[in-house]
Amino acid sequence: MYIVEKEIKEQITELPKVFAYVENYLKNNNLPKFILNSDIIYFIGCGTSLYLSLSGSRFFTQKTQIETKALPGGEIWFAIDENLGTSKNIKKSAILISRSGESTEVIKAGEKFKEIGIPTLGITLEEDSSLVKISQSSIILPIKEEAIVMTKSFSSMLLTLQLIASFIKGEDINIYKDLVKETERIINSANDLSLNHTSYKHYVFLGLGAEEGIARESALKLEEMSLSKIEAYSTFEYRHGPKSLLEEGFLVSIYTKGIEEEKSLVNELKNYGADVITIGGKDTDLYISDLPESLFLKVIWGQILGLNIAKSKNIDVENPRNLTKVVKF
Repeated sequence: MYIVEKEIKEQITELPKVFAYVENYLKNNNLPKFILNSDIIYFIGCGTSLYLSLSGSRFFTQKTQIETKALPGGEIWFAIDENLGTSKNIKKSAILISRSGESTEVIKAGEKFKEIGIPTLGITLEEDSSLVKISQSSIILPIKEEAIVMTKSFSSMLLTLQLIASFIKGEDINIYKDLVKETERIINSANDLSLNHTSYKHYVFLGLGAEEGIARESALKLEEMSLSKIEAYSTFEYRHGPKSLLEEGFLVSIYTKGIEEEKSLVNELKNYGADVITIGGKDTDLYISDLPESLFLKVIWGQILGLNIAKSKNIDVENPRNLTKVVKF
């Protein structure tokens, strides 16, 4: 069994562990006050962690009503003046996200924030990392990930961000304790569904709001694991130009919000010759949950599909082309 496959399945046991860890962290009032008092929070990551930042930031805004902005680390390191305003009347903070805690652009972004007095919360898996050293406060999750391709670390760190957002809102976070129990069912269902969808010439992922980050991460998983031709968009942006390529041999996966207009979009895409899979609540092809809090589980579809496409093409997912576990300059 591939390490990646093993780590996808380990979400069954690791996500409850992450929930317990973060629950204890929050109940002991360890969340830094600069997060609670912010007018705007920057979510900073690279690669998978950027898409994690995109989903996490939008979920955060939905729950807390705090304005957020997700940015690649390089946008702060190399183009900070084009991304941050200079107002002194706005309370700013940043959440830095890196599995290894060593991604160069994220660390450099942390240094830039420190220079201009913006406090940072780091989220990582590595206690002795540069991210922990540069951040004013840190959350170090109690899991390890060996594979180059990020899987369980994505769902674990997104679960962490969702727990923080729900906690700030004052909600009962035990809903997540129930959701993580669904992980094995979702993995098995995704595997069964994906086995019949591994031979398309082109894959498209669509998601709206917080689901856009899941769509973009799913596309990245297929690129990394299966070297497939991929696109990802905010759901309704696909109708503005990109659909011109659509034809038979395309598989479009839509992370749904259950709105009526999505049904019209599905019919439109099918009329152009594409096959469509819907992921999310009831009456979808892959049922996850009707709850917005289940966001962290939706990425499993892209992980499983990418793995099974790679297997069908005899691609070694342990050694993805041109990639390393930690990206440094």
